[in-house]
Amino acid sequence: MIPLGTIRAVGLEVGVTGYELFLKENMQGKRLEVPGWDFHYNRWKNSFQAEPYLHRTSGEFMFVGLKEKDSKNQIVWDLHLQLTSGPDTGLRQYYLGKNSYFGTQMQNFLLGVGRREHLFSPKSFSTQFDAGDGLFVELKPKQGLTLQFFVWDLHSGSLLLSKDQFRSLLSRERTLEEEEANGLPIDKKETKQSRNHRRRQSFGLVYGDSVSLRLGFQYLELGSLGPYTKDHPNETKRYLADGDSLFHGNGGFSLHTDILSFDFDLLWCRGNDRTRSRLAATPGSIPIAGEAFQFGLELRFGGFRLRSSHFISDREEKNEKQQIVKEGFISLGTHPSQTPYLSQIFRIFPSSAVTELGYEKNFAILEGRSFGYLTELAVSYTYNQFVCKLIGNYFIPYTHTGPTNGRIAFQKREFERFFIAEGMLEVSIREEIGFELGIGVSQLFLPESIGIRSNFGYVFGRLQI
Repeated sequence: MIPLGTIRAVGLEVGVTGYELFLKENMQGKRLEVPGWDFHYNRWKNSFQAEPYLHRTSGEFMFVGLKEKDSKNQIVWDLHLQLTSGPDTGLRQYYLGKNSYFGTQMQNFLLGVGRREHLFSPKSFSTQFDAGDGLFVELKPKQGLTLQFFVWDLHSGSLLLSKDQFRSLLSRERTLEEEEANGLPIDKKETKQSRNHRRRQSFGLVYGDSVSLRLGFQYLELGSLGPYTKDHPNETKRYLADGDSLFHGNGGFSLHTDILSFDFDLLWCRGNDRTRSRLAATPGSIPIAGEAFQFGLELRFGGFRLRSSHFISDREEKNEKQQIVKEGFISLGTHPSQTPYLSQIFRIFPSSAVTELGYEKNFAILEGRSFGYLTELAVSYTYNQFVCKLIGNYFIPYTHTGPTNGRIAFQKREFERFFIAEGMLEVSIREEIGFELGIGVSQLFLPESIGIRSNFGYVFGRLQI
């Protein structure tokens, strides 16, 4: 009854990655102290300060993937699912790719269920990504115009394996050391997969080819997702949440030629954070009204590719009493940069963010969600199957103390006196048949007054059948 001869086999991919992380404390002189910031000086206890390394951890993980894109009659599918070697490696058991959905297509109409990439997302950073996980409709009413409607989206932070594979190295090592040295229980909060209810609706359009315009709108009900959604006991008891919501938008354009690409995006958000915190200038809630913009320029000549990307947001507005008058910009999607420390190991976002754990704002060197300026410079060279990449990232946050007007600022006095930077080199060999083998090293750069030195290395391989 099943015509086996017409069923195509699903493509398979197998990958393995090994890594080693060194993190050393080298204090000379007085430690840097910044009011409101947490540099985790007490994170690894005084007993480690006499050791050559605070952390020297190594490990590996594997994944097996299913990948296929095809259609049969009016049924289409674009599948990408990666199964990992499990929670013991600090990873989730599975990850979806940028697209992983089934649908039905009729001429210029597509109705699908699963994960679908937001085509209208900002493009200034080459690895920045957002997607909907649920039910979507896609229309192409005319040449060059695409409309996307995400009718129901179980917002999950749009996690990708490539953006999550090194994230738990420091946090997982810390809890194991604490358990062994102090008999403390492992903190499950950092690795727990939240199943709290939340939903997002999105609409976006993309128009053009070499010169293209994009526009997107998203409405997110945070539900009970995140630490700030249960601040009102009465509403929480009745509805499991206090009704926090966010309206997010972006608009931008891209210019593409044979040798040059330019991307620009303006982003904004409006919403309400219901809270009983004394930090709120208005009792009962804090309005959300933030803006940011980002742009990227890429040049291509021969086998060389040079890309410079920039992001800057506004910040929270505070009065003389240090009370919050309004919250600043809140980002959606994955971390914009592609280097391992900023995007995964330390995972410092350049603004507040809604991640897989909900709405987060945190002024810290680990898992930070702080307003500021982020830039990335990426240089790559490709010769036949040989690829070499050199990438640098630099982040500097706004000052956190004193009254602020909440606007985007460019003056030096508006920023903190410390920075977080990273340099990465990666060399790989790639074959068209789906084979890839490479090695990468990364170095963290912090002010000497913070007293932390760290470097990271990894090897990886992937084979697609």
